[in-house]
Amino acid sequence: MNVNALDLNLLKAFDALYQERHVGNAGARIGLAQPSMSNALNRLRAQFDDPLFQRSPGGMMPTERAEELAPQIRLALDLVSNMLTPAEFDPMKCGDRVTIAAADLVVLTLAPLVMKHLEHAAPNLRVSFAPLDKARSLAELENEAIDLVIGHFGHLPARLHRRPILKDGFVCIARTDHPYVGPDLTLDMFLKARHALMTLSHDFEGEVDRILKRQGLRRNVVMTCAQFTALPLVIASSDLIATVPASLGDIAQRAGCAVLPLPIEMPPWQSEMIWTQKSQASPLGRFLVEVLEQAVLPHRRP
Repeated sequence: MNVNALDLNLLKAFDALYQERHVGNAGARIGLAQPSMSNALNRLRAQFDDPLFQRSPGGMMPTERAEELAPQIRLALDLVSNMLTPAEFDPMKCGDRVTIAAADLVVLTLAPLVMKHLEHAAPNLRVSFAPLDKARSLAELENEAIDLVIGHFGHLPARLHRRPILKDGFVCIARTDHPYVGPDLTLDMFLKARHALMTLSHDFEGEVDRILKRQGLRRNVVMTCAQFTALPLVIASSDLIATVPASLGDIAQRAGCAVLPLPIEMPPWQSEMIWTQKSQASPLGRFLVEVLEQAVLPHRRP
């Protein structure tokens, strides 16, 4: 059989006749007059080279070939119907898994808020937080290995969707009894201190250093690590200081650090959610973005 010659309406006629066992009733079921339904049956017989339905005292009874075709035709019609009219998305019944790539500090900030929100909105949804590597994570986003990326980005392809989610600034942390750094951190103290730096690029230069360089200044970075949350314990037990997001301040204080204003001007920064067009077209993808926004909204910094 040439599938290109098959009329989908014939499959509907077959299914209706199989259910009704009566040409007139089958036609009424799918909105065809009896002559049109009879014509559809003749075309079906020619298409499948089989009588398919034969008259009997009990109605139009399916042949053996029709019995074989019936479940396959029903499945095909269901697939087409679901494609054209997808089932309504119900978060309460959703047991899917979603993966969000984000830095450790973002996870520390977001995860409690998001999971608390999901307890009531989508209790069976499983959330995996993956480490953020900007180049790799964006590639994984487009390859559908992850569903959403949260980070601080510059230029992105227009095909990606982006939306601000978290705003943050910078502070300096030092151990509370630091011998050289007092509560009024001066630029001179800052430049003479030994610094720890959080960076994903494995070098010893960050945004602070670039700002200082434009002013003809330089600081002494002696340690780097790839996690913000590792810094407070290091700082609390050493004479190092670190410039960190203000959102790390509470954790730093609990670890035994003082939180100090920076002696240099640094602009605030914005984390964004990044997702694909395919996620935007997906009910689950749109739900995930909405959950993040609703969870964070009451806690956003001005």
